Amino acid sequence: MDKFYVIKKSGEREEYDEEKVRRSMNRVGVPDNIKSEVLSHIKEKFENNQMTTDDIFRHILEFLEPRDRKSSLRFNLRQAIFDLGPTGFPFEQYLAQIFKTMDYKVSTNNIMNGDCVRHEIDLLIEKEGHREIVEVKFHNHHVVKTDVQVALYTYARFLDVKEKNDIDNVWLVTNTKLTSDAISYANCKGMPVIAWNYPEKGNLQDLVEDPQMYPITLLSSLSESEKKRLIEKNVVFCRDLFTKSDAELADPLIRNQSLQKAREDALLVCPLPSPKRSE
Repeated sequence: MDKFYVIKKSGEREEYDEEKVRRSMNRVGVPDNIKSEVLSHIKEKFENNQMTTDDIFRHILEFLEPRDRKSSLRFNLRQAIFDLGPTGFPFEQYLAQIFKTMDYKVSTNNIMNGDCVRHEIDLLIEKEGHREIVEVKFHNHHVVKTDVQVALYTYARFLDVKEKNDIDNVWLVTNTKLTSDAISYANCKGMPVIAWNYPEKGNLQDLVEDPQMYPITLLSSLSESEKKRLIEKNVVFCRDLFTKSDAELADPLIRNQSLQKAREDALLVCPLPSPKRSE
């Protein structure tokens, strides 16, 4: 039986694992009746028994889009997080909203005096009498990992500011993966870390897969310039397309047709909460 291989973004070559694709499909809700068809479609696209991860992703999307738009949109979630960078919306602001859903009081763009120097602190989060700071590391490419050097300077910053500012701990949050040394150091110091796939439960993917946190960069019905215009209006999440009025969304550089389609797609991936029943 022929073996198939995947070429990762790093250039590393590994054996194709169909089960990984199946798990990804389960995660985004691909209907059971087309999962085997997706897998067959991928197999047909291998050339010389190999394919890049980007090509696998592209072939999955091209198969899903005309058959199940909801799962095709959700399948693009990771790229949508990366796309927050080019739109000009700071990843820190996006994370601030996520921490708020976890019942934290959050402030951004803080300047703190340390024992030695002043520091720009991405997020200050507070809950149940505890004050913690968050170092946010955003990368524009999947292949880049957050390494132990980032973990080291994050913890050093915490040590410098903790006494003067009554800080209890520090978090490190990144939109990519962590090196094993970064994880080991963080665990050794008791520093909470969140990466795309770490920890096993409560990782960044888990947090942003709450449908209420889906960014509008997920919506392929909007052009990059239209997404940027909406974000400038503080329309950042798919849910904002329902909660904002037509007047708030109106913009001469955003086509009405695009906006209407975006609302339809947003309703697919982010259904409106059921109205509360009156007593």
